[in-house]
Amino acid sequence: MIELHLGDCLTFMRTMPDKSVDAVMTDPPYNVSIKGAKITRGRGSIFQGGDINLDFGAWDRGFITWDKYIDDLVRLLSDVGVLVMFYDKLYLGAIGLYLQNKYNFQVRHIGNYIKTNPAPQARKVKWQNGCESFLVATKNKGTGHHFNFKLGQSPDYFIRSNNYERWHPTQKPTDLMEWIVKYWSFEGDIIFDPFMGSGTTGVACVMTGRNFIGCEIDPNYFAIAEKRIKDAQAQPRLEFA
Repeated sequence: MIELHLGDCLTFMRTMPDKSVDAVMTDPPYNVSIKGAKITRGRGSIFQGGDINLDFGAWDRGFITWDKYIDDLVRLLSDVGVLVMFYDKLYLGAIGLYLQNKYNFQVRHIGNYIKTNPAPQARKVKWQNGCESFLVATKNKGTGHHFNFKLGQSPDYFIRSNNYERWHPTQKPTDLMEWIVKYWSFEGDIIFDPFMGSGTTGVACVMTGRNFIGCEIDPNYFAIAEKRIKDAQAQPRLEFA
């Protein structure tokens, strides 16, 4: 089952029944975009290379913050549901504490996507941003949530190059999302992504035998996600020992 919805996820989530999904796996806007901003390099300066764009788009300019939708995500999760959420590292601890204190969630991990080739800093005066963090939290404590322990031990980080084909400025690699989906859900589960973007979570669900519900407000990214997920559905599923 694949359901894709074009529109505002805040409106769409109000139409969804309580406890209707097994997992929420999403990469929401971090609200760090600055309209028209960029770091200028080259053209006679001592800092070489192309300009760095700091404006990812209107969708990431502070219009929607985590406190506007987190309660809806909790409502939609089953009693043993799993939330996997990428976000600005500065706020992940606050989100985890909010879930624990208000809803008795258990924070299982703060995981990381570690990039072997992080983007260089514009003026080479501070550390490169070499990882993106995500929260893994479950609605229950103890056991019962969907976790594939039979896959064996795994560190709470995923290492790969930052070089991959992308259709969205903050798009995550498909193999990263497949790793998360395989460990933190079971085949046949319903996974919801309210900030679908270019559809990487949906592609990962198709490739691993999960059901998927996705919502995206931007019609251009929605069309890209729709095509990518349809293309994934047309591919034979590969099984690995």
